[in-house]
Amino acid sequence: MTISRAMLAGLTATALGLTACQQAASPPANEKAATETAAPGASGSGVVRDEVVPEAPPAPTAIQTQPGPDGIQFALLKAAVTGDILTVTVNCTSEKNQWAYLKFDEISIIDDTTSQRIGVLKDNAGAWMGSPLNGKDRIGLNCSPNGVIWAKFPAPPATSPTVSINLPGVAPFDGVTVAR
Repeated sequence: MTISRAMLAGLTATALGLTACQQAASPPANEKAATETAAPGASGSGVVRDEVVPEAPPAPTAIQTQPGPDGIQFALLKAAVTGDILTVTVNCTSEKNQWAYLKFDEISIIDDTTSQRIGVLKDNAGAWMGSPLNGKDRIGLNCSPNGVIWAKFPAPPATSPTVSINLPGVAPFDGVTVAR
């Protein structure tokens, strides 16, 4: 059987077109796609999916950083009001296996406008509103390599744009702008 040049050109064009369609349908090389594979000798096929692991969100930028006991560093991440509650979030880091223990009744904010000291809130059952809890009256966490502490306070009035945050044994976070 002989193939004319016209038929050969048509088959080549068709093959190139199919190849281009397959390439266009395949995902980019930098994305992981689900693949189907059948086990040899198996009557059905199984689906194997590669997990797409999302990138970790960027670490929050510290508003201020202060030294604490035993070489622990404390970084203020957030001081924001929602409704009538101010939430303060702090990250602690240590190169050694260090634990931070903070008693709730010693954690406070100072309203910079009125100089009023404000303590950590308690819920209706009398439990402190902060974490991670270590016992009934304190926060405790391993700061190696890092850990996050948060506490809730009654919000200062809107006329008080800044607060100072006091953690026992840690240099104060002074003049912190309250996000509203």
